[in-house]
Amino acid sequence: MSNDNHSPTIEAYHLDSGVNANIGRSKKTERTLSTPGRAGLVVDFHLRHTELVAAISDLNPEHDHQQLAAVRKTDDFIQKLMHSYQGTGVLPDWAKFVSPDMKQYFRLHLLCTKPDAKTITIRLDHDSAEAALAAPRGPANYLAEIIKRALVKLGIETEVAFNLEFNHTGSTENHPLHIHGALCIPDDRVEAVSEALRTALALDYRQRYKNVAVHIEKPRSARWWATYCIKEYSITACRLEAERGRKSRPDYAAQALTKKSKAYYEDISAWLNLG
Repeated sequence: MSNDNHSPTIEAYHLDSGVNANIGRSKKTERTLSTPGRAGLVVDFHLRHTELVAAISDLNPEHDHQQLAAVRKTDDFIQKLMHSYQGTGVLPDWAKFVSPDMKQYFRLHLLCTKPDAKTITIRLDHDSAEAALAAPRGPANYLAEIIKRALVKLGIETEVAFNLEFNHTGSTENHPLHIHGALCIPDDRVEAVSEALRTALALDYRQRYKNVAVHIEKPRSARWWATYCIKEYSITACRLEAERGRKSRPDYAAQALTKKSKAYYEDISAWLNLG
């Protein structure tokens, strides 16, 4: 831990999404995390806050005076910065006021911060896509069950979250329906999982350029990937309703992940409501 006891500067943090870093005043409005940009920024700073709290717990209050002072000063700065941007007070109730796409954003963002987190894209072949679109329980649940079965055969049990999306190329060579999501698997199982999912869902997919059937990699940015996954949430929902004749969810997330995401959202709310 550094002995630097200087206050952090605003320039030390990457602020986008229209942050007004006027730390002297905290706003009482715009508390809703209604967009990925706003939510992602607050989530990233809360993750930094939890890291600092963990660092404080690892220090000895009798000996590490300078380090403790520096860490606490940084943590205080982050909270003041968030109050100037987000305002103070609790966030709106998760169940009543957080939209379905933003709930999925929180699930994906949280999942992408976990150990062994990986992003995943699956480009479905025609048979898998058509079977999913005709599935009584909806395409997302249908595909999730196939993914989970393929993972269980490999001895892997993990939380999975993904969104459905249609490409807009107009080509009929491959089906436009595909998946963007996240899961947690060890690095040394990526190849086996990729092949198992290709066999299960994309065996007849024809690769074009760099668009492989199954692409798995480490998240480059949890915020960016979660935003990317939900970017066509409403468009996909409308198309699914048009093709199936009834409303169908364009996303899937493990139930346990939903509970964790709700709890995490409430942790952020409590943090924003402090002092």
